[in-house]
Order: sequence, then structure tokens, then C-alpha cells
Amino acid sequence: MAYLPWAGAAALAGILVFSSPVRADPEPRAPTAAELLAPPAIEDPQLSPDGSGIAARIAPRGQLALFDLARPDATPHPLALPRGERLEWYVWRGPGRLLASLRRDEGAPMTRLVEIESGNGQVVQLGQARPAEIGEELLHIDRKAGFLLLKAQDRRHDTPAVWRVDLATGLRTLAVAAQPHVRDWVVDGAGVVRAGMGEKGDRSFLVYRRGEGDRFSRGEGAADPDIAQFAPVQGSDQGYALAEAPSGRIALYGYDFRRSRLGALVYENDKADLDGFELGPDGKPAGVAYTDDRDRMLWFDGTARSRQAAIDAVLPGRTNRIVSASDDRARLLVYSATASDPGTYYLFEHGQARRIAAINPALEGKPLAAVTSIAYAARDGLTIQGYLTLPAGREARDLPLIVMPHGGPFARDGWDYDPWVQYLAGKGYAVLQPNYRGSTGFGRKMTERGDGQWGRGMQDDADDGVAWLAGRGAIDPKRVCIMGASYGGYAAMWAAARDKGIYRCAISYAGISDVRAQLDYDHKTFEERAFRAWRNRIQGRAPSLESLSPVTYAAGLTMPILIAHGTADQTVPVDQSERMHDALTRLGKAHEFVEYAGEDHTMRDPANEADFLARVGKFLDAHNPG
Repeated sequence: MAYLPWAGAAALAGILVFSSPVRADPEPRAPTAAELLAPPAIEDPQLSPDGSGIAARIAPRGQLALFDLARPDATPHPLALPRGERLEWYVWRGPGRLLASLRRDEGAPMTRLVEIESGNGQVVQLGQARPAEIGEELLHIDRKAGFLLLKAQDRRHDTPAVWRVDLATGLRTLAVAAQPHVRDWVVDGAGVVRAGMGEKGDRSFLVYRRGEGDRFSRGEGAADPDIAQFAPVQGSDQGYALAEAPSGRIALYGYDFRRSRLGALVYENDKADLDGFELGPDGKPAGVAYTDDRDRMLWFDGTARSRQAAIDAVLPGRTNRIVSASDDRARLLVYSATASDPGTYYLFEHGQARRIAAINPALEGKPLAAVTSIAYAARDGLTIQGYLTLPAGREARDLPLIVMPHGGPFARDGWDYDPWVQYLAGKGYAVLQPNYRGSTGFGRKMTERGDGQWGRGMQDDADDGVAWLAGRGAIDPKRVCIMGASYGGYAAMWAAARDKGIYRCAISYAGISDVRAQLDYDHKTFEERAFRAWRNRIQGRAPSLESLSPVTYAAGLTMPILIAHGTADQTVPVDQSERMHDALTRLGKAHEFVEYAGEDHTMRDPANEADFLARVGKFLDAHNPG
């Protein structure tokens, strides 16, 4: 039940006054809903092998475009594709030449592989068109050897196969046949499919082979279900994997694929789980990624470490990640962002960063709010890490507050751009995002502290954050509301139904009101043993699931509440919000309720998102003015 928030607004700065004749310069204007909900201006940019251009999808329709880096402005030039076809994926084949997969949905859906000349946009088909497959994904490309590997699932199988495609002719040959229950395939640096990860029931397993001519086998033991990432070393049975260390944190280990066994510990962070790792050309770990208070990349390789330091020096105070590079690595394409900026792409070379394109140009020059990492002690002494956003241009004193628990609940918030948060800060609110007990990324012990704590310890951690901020004088404890989605929506409804005098109002999107009904809905996706474990993890020592359900206590609800839900939600069905709405209606309890036709767990229609933001703004203006 994880949830990703959407778009929001920004804060207003102060007024500048000039000398005679006296006039006030207009305050910087907060973004409109249309600006906040604009589609990304650029997606999936890829630097050409010679570093002369960038291919990317651009707004408004995600069309393929080329940035010519020889031009000072590097203005993108759209490449026209045949009418009636849409772009599936693309990759540089070589300087001036792109490979792309195009799909046509008229009649029987078909896809075809084409080569596109970036200079004149000429499209040449490679090989035969074929029936469209499910989940087509590019796994590997070797330009020198002239082939690529595609993972795709046809309609005869419920798991994917891997196909080898000749770059000169487009000829496809089967590299690895689909295998029952195997959904992910792992490729080594030479483009050999070496391993597959599968699940059957509540058990995971690994199939493995040493080389291209070998058969796959399961080795001597099942794969550890807690292993999140594998990487085999070319020409060896050895490799690396992320797995849980004795401390409970995810760490990097050597891995014996033949025996399906962990080897020696390579690296463990003393605060956070590792999120991923990269291998260098020599097959050794080059670096690891993790998130403590923000995303980090620790490079073991000296060259990579120096390169990262040079990028961070010219783009300070930001999270900077290399997303593409020329073959000689003289030119790097860097994604750079902060919690107050959805991100900008830069070309980095010779120690300098050249701005290429912003994710959302409409937000440039608008006053967005600063987000800082905080930590406070819960009532039982547990340290709770989180984030505090303060409205731009306002002193951190007696501010109205919105508490925004994340979804999941076994997930976490990070130092990432969050449009909802920016929207609230733009209306004058401080925003608290607590990584309450049960949050992931801090090791197993922290996650396990959330077991059996729905509506109890998890809720207390959020409440304790309010008390901590009030004690520092940063917020006005009489002007606090709670807002969230999915599990965060549950927390908002729970706070409203079990009012402790902390919150003035509550806002729930796609929230859970009846825990038993939600578990009955979830049951169909679980094996029985796994379902019982999940149910026990939620209920803990509570006398019943009803005792954890906000709808059970609807009669006691007195604070204003706004409830919203999408009618096509496949994660938390809409009847979860309808149950609370119906109960409050029967009881004659005033509340606001809205359904969005066709919306899933996260909103996809900008018009619906704009409507919801407008409702949130009016609701807060009425019940907790900023």
C-alpha cells in the first residue's frame, strides 16, 4: 500500500521596496495548479556515445527529441515518428543513430525495431514487425559486438523470455526461454544471461548458469528472500549481492552463485540500509548507494570518487547523480535536484556544469520552501528521523502545522522534492514528515518496531513530533492538522476518530477505514501462510482488527475531515472511504467527501489533481487558516 504524492504549490517571499519614486516590486508569484501539474519537460535523457547530442522524451506528449550540444542554446528538436505509432524505448546505436521500438495499437497491436538518423529523422525498419509483447525491457546493449538483449513476455507464457537482437539486421533469436515463476533475469558485463530470480508461493529462488552454453540450475539452496540485488562477475561463479547483515541493515556481500551462499562482507553503513551498488569494468564493486537523511553515493573507485567530488563542488548542496556518459567519459550527463527542486539536467565536462533542461521550467523563479532533516525522541526514547519544511520568508515561530505521515506503512520519506509539501508550505504551513517506527531504510530493528503498531506506536511517533516542535516554539500547537494518503490516510482518519486534542482537522486520500475489510481484499494476493503473517504483523496484540479501524469509532468523530478516493483504486478499494462516508452520513456528522472517477491509487489526471488541491486549500482555509 505504498503511496507516492503528487504536485503542490510554493511559498511567497517578501516585498522589495525601491527608492523614490517609492513602489513595491510584485511579490514572486506562487505556481498555479497547472504549472505544478505540468508533465515533465524532459524524461529519460541519454548522452550519445561521442557526447555530441542528447536524446530524450520532451513535453507535452513525451515525443522523442534531440539536443544538439554544438549549439550554444542546445534547444531540443523533435524527431517526427510515423503517424499512429508511439515510442516504447530508445537507445543510442552510435553517433548520429538511434535504435527505437515503435508500437502500433490499431488492429492487432504490433511493435517494430527501427533505426533513426538523428540528423534528418529518417526511420528505417530493422527486421520484421511482430506482435506486441508485455513488459518489453532493454536489458543490455553491446555496440561493438552488435547486439542487444530484450526481456519480453508473450501471450503464451506468464513469465518473460530474453531475446538477442542483431543491431545490423534486427533479427531476433531466443537467448533464454521463459521459465515458470522466473520474472527477473540478470546479465553480466559480457551480455550473458547468468541468473534468474523467481518466486513460488512465499518462497524465492535463484536459477543460475556459469556461461552461455550451460543449463540453468537452482544451485544447492534457495535464494535468500532478503537479497535485493545480485551481480555476477563475468567468467566466474562469484559475484556480489545485497543482503541483511547481523546488525539488521542491508549490506554488500560477496556471493557464490553456484552454491547460492553469501560470502564475505564488503561494506555496511552504520546508519542506513544500502539501496544498490555498481561494479566497475574489473568486476569489483565501484560504489554503493544508500539513504540516511538524503540520497548518497559512496564510491570505492578513486577515479569515480574524484569525479563525484568535482561535480558536487560545482553543484553544491544538491543531490547529483550521473545518468549517462560518453564512451570516453569526458562528458557526463548529471541529474541534480534538492528537496525544493524537482531537478535539472547538466552537462559536466572540464570541471564545469552546463545547464541543459529543467524537469519543470514553470517552477523556475518561484519561491519554494526549504526542507531540513530533523530527529527527535519518541515517548519511549526511540529516535525518529524526519523532515521539516518551513514556509519561505517566515520565521520558524508559532507556525500552523500539517503532519504528513507517509504511506506504506513499511516505506519511508526522503530528502526528495514533494509537491504536496511545497503546496502546503506555499499556503503558510510548516510540514512535518516523520519516519515513524516501521519505516524502512534504517535496518530491520526499526522496521520491526512497527509490527503491531498501526494506530498505536506509529501514531504516537507522529504526535510526539508535534509536541517536539511545539516545545521548540516553532509551531502553534493549537493550529495543527494531519493529512496523508494510503496508510497516511488511515493515520489521518484514525486521528480524527480517536481525537486526543492534538489536531484541528484531517485530510485522507485513499485511506483505510476498515482494517478487516482491507485484509479480506488483500487476501487474494497472498499465499495463506504469508497472509497470516501479514495479518499478525498488523494486528499485533490488539483485541481485534475492528479495534484498529477508524470506522469503528465514527460516532466519536467531531473534527472536520475531508475524505477523497479514486474509484478505480486497485490497492485500497474505494469502499474503504465509502464506509467512513456512509457511517458519518448515518450519524449526521458533517464532513467532506469526493470520489474521482477512474482514478487509481495515485492520481493520473491533472484535472482531478488540480481539483483535489483546490479542495484541500479551501478546507484548510476554513478549518486551520495558514
